Amino acid sequence: MISMENGQDKASALDLLDHCCQLVADTYGKPDSPEWTNSDFIRLSSILYKKTHVQISPNTLKRIFGKIKTDARYYPQKATRDALAQYVGFADWDRFADAQARQPVKIPQRPDVQPVIPPQPEALAVPAPTPRRKSLRRAALIASIALIIMSFTIWRGLVILRDQQADVTLFCKNPEGENPHSAVFVLRTSGSISELASEYVIEYGDSKKTHLNGKDSVYSHYYEVPGRYFAVLKKAGVPLDTVPVFLRTSNWTATANMMYDTTRVYPIETPGLFSNGYNSISAREIARAGVDTNRTFFVDFINTHISGIDGDNFELLVNVKASPPRPGVRCSQVRLTVYGDSSNHMVDIMKPGCVHWSKLQFSELKKDGRSEGPDFLGADLTAGGTITMKVVNRRATLLINGREAYKNTYQKALRHIYGLDIMFAGIGTVRSVQLKDLKTGKQFSGNF
Repeated sequence: MISMENGQDKASALDLLDHCCQLVADTYGKPDSPEWTNSDFIRLSSILYKKTHVQISPNTLKRIFGKIKTDARYYPQKATRDALAQYVGFADWDRFADAQARQPVKIPQRPDVQPVIPPQPEALAVPAPTPRRKSLRRAALIASIALIIMSFTIWRGLVILRDQQADVTLFCKNPEGENPHSAVFVLRTSGSISELASEYVIEYGDSKKTHLNGKDSVYSHYYEVPGRYFAVLKKAGVPLDTVPVFLRTSNWTATANMMYDTTRVYPIETPGLFSNGYNSISAREIARAGVDTNRTFFVDFINTHISGIDGDNFELLVNVKASPPRPGVRCSQVRLTVYGDSSNHMVDIMKPGCVHWSKLQFSELKKDGRSEGPDFLGADLTAGGTITMKVVNRRATLLINGREAYKNTYQKALRHIYGLDIMFAGIGTVRSVQLKDLKTGKQFSGNF
């Protein structure tokens, strides 16, 4: 059943959606959307993301425009409708609906496509041609017609070829679980599985990926670190579909990994972590987990659960102490990640001499030290310091030791917060964590 907002009944809401789709098609420059091919939906997906910063996959667009048939008329979520409305010139879906309420909504009829016959040039008043001129004009006319017919035939062949591409979506049978977790992904296609090879790949969101083999429709992946991941199905580098996978914890956990070792991670047994002054992991505990502490290693402190806190209206203050210099640790890196419903917020802070490697993300907004200059996110936290993220209606502010380091407004809503990850290069200390919802006052259960 389709759930409509603002008291709209199903018929009127679908009429509005159809009207918006037609406006989108007009804006895109191809009003006859039933004739769109797979490449049109891929291109429109890219255009929408560049203009609205909302990622709508080509397959979702096909459902909206009726290219992929479903049992009931597909009605997208509010964020998707907002993006469509923004593309055609409105602030959001509600403004679009209000505007249509003040005038009758007319759903254009889509006539069958008729062959386009080029108009014949009008005869010019010129002296009567000689027989030789007549012959040359006749030959030129025949050549022009032949060229038009050949061009149309080639174009139509390319259209048919593109139409024959299979629609494919990615589905996860078990998108939530505890750590570790084996997620099972299923490919659904209108064509043959044998077509899903070579250019198709699933990127699992943890730096690992699988190239499709054209034989299997089911693929599994082993996740071994808590968090929220976004598995993306791509073809030739173009995203086709995305599904989230969420690994929750019951409390704070610690997991280590070693640079250049992508084969495994090292869970650290930490009963009572972040209670009674137990705010750091010792080198002995890390070594006991199997880590060679004479090499470069990282430790993630993670607490993931459905927090009930608004990812677009919150304040987070963490008090940390970065690792002092030790074998494999020069930049004293600290990374803070806020897991969201559809994206993440993240800040990667380094010593001033290492800011080339620093990174920042607020939803779709991404910055790094390579392009932002020598002072971007540079701070020495080896003696301790604070990192503050404050977001009010998607207006994000980052403060390091009380100093404003970045401020901007992002477009793609984070919605719900699914947990935190505080990562150190080497041995770091977390002195306190305070996260709260600015609208409701709700506190994060992992605060201390």
